[in-house]
Amino acid sequence: MPSPTRSSGQTRSAGPRATHCPTPKIPTRNRKKLLRWWADVKATSSVRDWHALSQGGPQPAEGALVTRDLLRAIRDGVTNVEPQKIAISIDPSGGGRDVAGIVGGFLGDDNRVWITHDVSAAMSSAEWSRRACTLAHDTNAAVIYVEWNFGRDMCTLVISTAWKALQDEGKIPVKKLMPLIDPVHAKQGKLLRAEPIAQQMVEDRVRLRGMMTDLENEWATWQPTDSDSPGRIDASCVLVYGLIPEANQGAIVHAPLLNAPRPTNGASSAGLYERRISK
Repeated sequence: MPSPTRSSGQTRSAGPRATHCPTPKIPTRNRKKLLRWWADVKATSSVRDWHALSQGGPQPAEGALVTRDLLRAIRDGVTNVEPQKIAISIDPSGGGRDVAGIVGGFLGDDNRVWITHDVSAAMSSAEWSRRACTLAHDTNAAVIYVEWNFGRDMCTLVISTAWKALQDEGKIPVKKLMPLIDPVHAKQGKLLRAEPIAQQMVEDRVRLRGMMTDLENEWATWQPTDSDSPGRIDASCVLVYGLIPEANQGAIVHAPLLNAPRPTNGASSAGLYERRISK
C-alpha cells in the first residue's frame, strides 16, 4: 500500500504537465482510517488506474486479452431476448484473501450467453456462499456452476449450508428448492480458460446486459503474463462453459496487434474484429 506521508495536493512530474496525486492528511498511527481511505480510492478507481497510480504497477491496455472497444460493442441492455436457462457461476476465493467471482446470466433464445450480474468481492466462504445463494434466489436461477478446480466438495457443502441458513432466516422461502450445483472443470491455467471465452465475445456469442465496470476492467486490463487470477474473469468463463459447453473446446484468440486497423468513416468498433454485432 502506498505511503500516506505526503501532504494533500503534492504533485509528481508527468512530462510537460503535473499530475495531482492527493494523499490523506491522516496520522500514520491511525491505521483503520488509512485503510478506509485507501479502500475508497480503490473502489472509485478503475483497475488500471489503481495499479498504475496507487500501486506503481502500470498495466498497458494494448496487451490485454480483449479490448475496451470489443467490450463496448457487446454491451447490450435493450435487445429483447427470452432466457432459456438462468445460472449463477462461482469462482471461490482462497479464504477471503482473493476476490470471489460471482456472476449471473442466462442462455437466451438467440443462443447467446447474456451476463446480467456481477456481485464479486473479496469474501470468505461463508460470505460468498450466502451472496451466491441470494443472487440465485433473486434471479430464479436453475443451476449454480462452480469452478471445480478449487475447493471441490467444500463448495457444495458451503452452498448447501448457506441456502439452508437463508431459509431459516426467512430470506428464501422454505419450500423453494435449491438450484442444482453443477461442477465445471475449466482448463488449467488462466490463459487456456480465458482465451476461448474471448473468442466467444469476438464471435458475438456472449453479451453484457448493460455496463459492468469491474468485470469489464478486469477483462480489459488482465494480460496473459499477469500472475494474478481475477475472480470475475474466472466466474464469467465458468458461466459460459456451463451454458455453452462446446466453448470449452474453443479456438485460441489473441488481442489485436498494436498496428491493427482502426474504424474509419463511422464504422463500428466491432469492425476491428471483422464482424458486426447483429440483433
